Amino acid sequence: MPHSLLFIPDISGFTRFVNESEVQHGRHVVAELLEVLFSSDQLGMSVAEIEGDAILFFLPDRVPELGEIVQQAARTFRSFHTHLKSFERDRICECGACSGVQGLSLKFVAHAGPIETLRVREFAKPFGRDVIVAHRLLKNDVPDDEYLLVTEPWLGEDAALPEWARLARGETDYADVGRIRHGHVPLAPLRAGVPDPPA
Repeated sequence: MPHSLLFIPDISGFTRFVNESEVQHGRHVVAELLEVLFSSDQLGMSVAEIEGDAILFFLPDRVPELGEIVQQAARTFRSFHTHLKSFERDRICECGACSGVQGLSLKFVAHAGPIETLRVREFAKPFGRDVIVAHRLLKNDVPDDEYLLVTEPWLGEDAALPEWARLARGETDYADVGRIRHGHVPLAPLRAGVPDPPA
């Protein structure tokens, strides 16, 4: 069975943000940010589901090269932080939701493996062990706050990385899926390139 891409952008700080923010404004902010994640896709991925603070994208029967994955993460990262800066410029509200937006950050997990598709009515959802692995990888001991974490298929593709990126290798043990080797690319170097919005 050909392998497929599983790609998860995850908004960090989301739980605290929701718990401490006004519901109406918090809902509006999160909807805007999820729309940014949707519209940043340049790989032609499908959306399996929205999981509160994350979106599970998948690309059936194709695994892009590491350079493409990094470009996708970088594009989404820049769009996310550009939107946060614009939101901060434009806001007039001092509620917890509107003033707490700058505390949000973004990380990504990219994993690949053979997946089945579970179909229920008009919905299609990736199904199988590798979907579980991708979700487990959101919990890890990566020391950075914002990063792209990738697994085995891409660990030997360092040469494909852009100049700003470096791949730090590691592994994590999970009770249900075992030891997973991974690497992560810190995204902090991209922060300096996020433009300030016009006054």
